[in-house]
This record gives sequence, C-alpha cells and structure tokens, in this order.
Amino acid sequence: MQVLTAIGNFCICSIAVGMFIEIIVMYPIQHRAYRPGIDNLLVLLIGGIPIAMPTVLSVTMAIGSHRLSQQGAITKRMTAIEEMAGMDVLCSDKTGTLTLNKLSVDKNLIEVFEKGVTQDQVILMAARASRIENQDAIDTAIVGMLGDPKEARAGIQEIHFLPFNPTDKRTALTYIDSDGKMYRVSKGAPEQILNLAYNKSEIAQKVHIVIDKFAERGFRSLGVAYQDVPDGRKESPGSPWHFVALLPLFDPPRHDSAETIQRALNLGVNVKMITGDQLAIGKETGRRLGMGTNMYPSSALLGQNKDESIADLPVDDLIEKADGFAGVFPEHKYEIVKRLQARKHICGMTGDGVNDAPALKKADIGIAVADATDAARSASDIVLTEPGLSVIISAVLTSRAIFQRMKNYTVCQIEPSG
Repeated sequence: MQVLTAIGNFCICSIAVGMFIEIIVMYPIQHRAYRPGIDNLLVLLIGGIPIAMPTVLSVTMAIGSHRLSQQGAITKRMTAIEEMAGMDVLCSDKTGTLTLNKLSVDKNLIEVFEKGVTQDQVILMAARASRIENQDAIDTAIVGMLGDPKEARAGIQEIHFLPFNPTDKRTALTYIDSDGKMYRVSKGAPEQILNLAYNKSEIAQKVHIVIDKFAERGFRSLGVAYQDVPDGRKESPGSPWHFVALLPLFDPPRHDSAETIQRALNLGVNVKMITGDQLAIGKETGRRLGMGTNMYPSSALLGQNKDESIADLPVDDLIEKADGFAGVFPEHKYEIVKRLQARKHICGMTGDGVNDAPALKKADIGIAVADATDAARSASDIVLTEPGLSVIISAVLTSRAIFQRMKNYTVCQIEPSG
C-alpha cells in the first residue's frame, strides 16, 4: 500500500504539472478553442493515471501467494511477500529446521554411574520412562533401541506416568515388577535428574564433565535415574534416587541444510542459529553446517558472561555479528528481533511453541514451522507445511521474483504515462 500511495502521489503531481503547462501553452500562447483544450486535458488526465495498477498488483500478489503455498509456505497476509523479498536476517531454530529432529543413541557411548547396571538395563529404564504412544522425538529414539517396543512395559504393571512438562523437564513412570515390588524410573534434562540424586555432591563434577564431552561432539545428554518405593503407594516420595547414567542423543543435520545456508548467503540473507541447547552443541552444529562457530550463550544478550574478546562489544553489535545463540528461551528471541530491527534489518524468525508467539509477532516475518502450535500459527505471517530451511529460502527466492514482476509492471506503466 505504501508503494501504491507513493506511485499515486507521483502520478498526481506529474499530471498536475503537465496539465498546468498544457493550459499555459494552449490558451494564452496558442489561443485554442475552449472545447478542444478540455479534450486534450482529459486525455492527459485519463492516460496519466494507471487505473489498472492496484488490480494488477493485487492479482500478482494473490497468484504469488498461491505459488508459495504450493512450495510449502502459506502466507497469512499479502504484504508478507514484500517483506519476505526484503528479508536480510533469518533467525532459525536448530531442532527440526536445521536438523532432522530424528534422534539416535549410540549405545557404546552411554556413561553408567551406578555400579552393577549394564548399558542394556539403562536403555530399558529409559524406555520405561517413555511414552509408548504419542511419542516425541526422544521417546521414539529410546524405545526404538529395544528389539520390540512392547518390552518397555513387559513384565510390569504401570501405576502412574508423569509426562514431560517445561517445569520439571523430565518424565517418570511408577510401576510394580513381577516380584510385586514398586519402583519409579525417570529420564530428562541432566540437571533435573542430578538434582534428584542422593549423592549429587559426589558425582556432580563427573556428570558435568561427561555432559561437556558429549556437547563437544554435538550430542545432547539425557539423564536416567531410579528409586525404590517400599511402601507401595504411588503418592509416596520413595527411597533416595540413584543417578544411573547419561545417554548421548544425536540429532543429525538435514542433508540440504549446508547447501541451503550457502544459498541464503548468496541471496544476501544472513542465517543465525537460535537454539535452546548447550553452546558447545550449537558450535558443533554450526561447524558441520558451515555457518560459523561465532556463537554465544543467551546470557551475553544481557551483557553477562562475555568472553574477553567481546567484553567491550555492545550487545547490539554482538547480536548483529554473531552466528547464533545457545541456551535461548523465548524471551531472548524477542530481544534478538527487537535489537536487529533497531539496526534497520528486516528480520525473519522461526518458532513453533506458545511462548514463541511474542517473537513471531514482533518479527517482520514471523514463520511458524511445520507442526507448530495454534498460538504460533496465529502470531506468524507465514506458516510452513514442510520442515527444513530450504522451504524458507525457496520462499524468499519466489517472493523476490514476484516483487520484481510487480516492479517491472509499475515501471512499464509509469514511463509511458510520464
């Protein structure tokens, strides 16, 4: 609309000047008759205004929107096409966009902390603390390690299952085994599982060393613990928790992510990785994808925990130059978008959760990835129906082609008019 308004104002001003000159030439100088002069002025007025332009541009954008939907990007408002064409920074999630979100576990790398427990027993405990139906990526990977998924519930009576939630960051299963004894197993974020352990102070250092070792190789860590419930009540707090093991979870990059990132750079779009994983995991993923390892923890967004090399660098400059940020929460995404926009960047942001909605709304182009929540879809400008970064970059390319056609038509209409 701003473009059409500018074009309209230009045409009106040009025609007004032209008509003024025409009047001066026809009447005071050439002394023409009144009626032929009016005819000439009407021809100039009608011919100088591209009446069909709004309709043609609207139809062009509608056709372009349909083409984008065929490529897996549904636009919720027409102007998003123009903004997508001008986007120069894309803040992308790692999991599911840059990576496959298909986790795998290397059994040989499982680090066992509890004496007398084998790696196979660790896998069984983790599988018991997983859902058998409606699984997420972690549950699918863990249960898939068993020969038969039914083994996760074989020989036991399920009493109570605690599903994952953002506060506890773990799942747990209370069950009775074939001997009639009650146990509780749990898996989840290593820090949360470690906080349960009775011997936390003794094993904390070793646990963190293993977590860092996994992270340097691009692995996420999953903690597993168990406890006895001697009184046989599901509400019972049970005996002290035993920290059993750490499992390495690997989420491989998409086969086309590295190539797509290079395409984006060639198009003038800088891709920044925004991940909730550890910094070491983000750097390793960035190295594999060729997008750089100039990444920082989310605390750096608040001016905290900066390296000496960036201690004097303002936060705005840090965000602009960084390849990505790790340990990010939804509120950090909003801050990143706001500061990039303050630097006059046209910023795109991907998201999938309810808490991502403010950042998606704030971004110039909010992009709800495939399988996003309803809240994220409502707050976004574009909804993806297919996973991966390539869908977004293809949409950028198509948007620029659409915008170029609109520009060419506009120039073609104005030049003869002028």
